[in-house]
Parts: sequence; structure tokens; C-alpha cells
Amino acid sequence: MRILNLIPSGLTDYSAVNDFQHALHDQVASGQAEDTLIVAEFAPAWTAGRHTKPEDIPDSTVPIIHVDRAGSATWHGPGQVVIYPIVRLREPVDLYAWIRSVENGVLQTLRKEWGLPVERIEGRAGVWLRGSQGRDRKICAIGLKVARGATMHGIALNVAIDPAHAFSGIIPCGLTDADVASLSWEGIYSDVPHAAHLLVPHLIQSITPQLATRPEPIHWEEAPAGAFAPTASSELQSEGPTQ
Repeated sequence: MRILNLIPSGLTDYSAVNDFQHALHDQVASGQAEDTLIVAEFAPAWTAGRHTKPEDIPDSTVPIIHVDRAGSATWHGPGQVVIYPIVRLREPVDLYAWIRSVENGVLQTLRKEWGLPVERIEGRAGVWLRGSQGRDRKICAIGLKVARGATMHGIALNVAIDPAHAFSGIIPCGLTDADVASLSWEGIYSDVPHAAHLLVPHLIQSITPQLATRPEPIHWEEAPAGAFAPTASSELQSEGPTQ
């Protein structure tokens, strides 16, 4: 399995990576490319999955990138590690088991590496911390897609996001009764590269039973410098207003 690590190149453009993952998905699904995990930290962008409602985006001036994953609107940007597994699943494909395996990889990372009491919440995607005053906090968003036996999209773990800018102008994940969390807000100080290197092994271990082939050997590689760099126009468009 290839780990395509875009983080050393700096913040990457969401649209460029999204186009790349679609092309890679076609190759993986047809057996022309090996299973790959894309690891990235994006320049600021908002994405809207298939379940996004108009009321999830109260500020219509905030630019939204519509994507073909499940879930509602979410933010991507500095301080957040994003991992997209582009892998072939074993037959018959069990979508529920795939979702649970991805969730479990994040749960195990947060519990074992940082001691956080994270859990699943029935009926709500992602990985959560229970709120002491009744408002639960999502620390990792999960939005997945399976097509032609291969997967797309994945997870977005908040590591050290800026509360003054992240998730501004939308209702994250379409949840009006919940909040967002970040490792840094829980008193855990890590950077995105370190968090990615802790998360990847747990994720691979958890998803392996669902894969068509065992992920061996595992090798990390970096994209050429500037391959997914935001252009000046895309940075301007993706930032939108902040509050």
C-alpha cells in the first residue's frame, strides 16, 4: 500500500486533490494502481456532501465545494489532517463494516495515543467527545463513498485548528445541537505531521480485514513540490468571509 503524503509540500488545494482522488479511484477500481492513502492538510475550504441542506449554509456568500461523499457541510484547513483511503474492498462489499472499520481506526488512535475518551454516537457519523453540558463535540468528521468496489473520501481529524476561522459561516455537519473539538482544545499539543504518522498505522490495521488484498508492503512517498499547491485565485475563493 502506498501512503501518498502531501503534508511536507504545505497546504494543498482541495479541488486539485479531489480531482486527483477521482482519477486514482478509477485506476484502483480497475486494478491499474495499488491501494493508496492520500494524506493532506488543506488550504481553507468548505465542502458539502450529499446530505447538505440549504439551512446548513446560513451565509450564502461562503463558497462551498460540492462533493460526492455522504454527510453534510464540513470545513477543511490548517491544523487538520485529512486521510482519504483509495482502496479496493473484498467481495461482497459490506459498506457498514467499512464505515465501522474507518471509525475504529480513529477511535483507537485517539484512545491509545492521546488517552481521549472518544466514542461513536448512534445515528451520527464521525468520532465524538461527550459534552458535560449536553452538547457533544465532534473531533473527527468521516464521509465515505464506495463505487465499483473501491473507496473514496475519508476522515478529517482536527489537530490544532484556529477557532477564530475554522467552521465559520456554516453549521458543521448539519448539527445545530453539537459542537466541534480539536486535540489542541483538549490540552493535547501535536502538529499535523506527527498526528498523521500516529493515525495511519492504526487506520491501516483497522481497515485491513475489509481490503481485497493485504496492505503489504507499506511505503510512504511524497508528491512533487507544488503539485497540489493552491493558486492565488483558489486561496482567495476558498477563504470566504470569517467571523
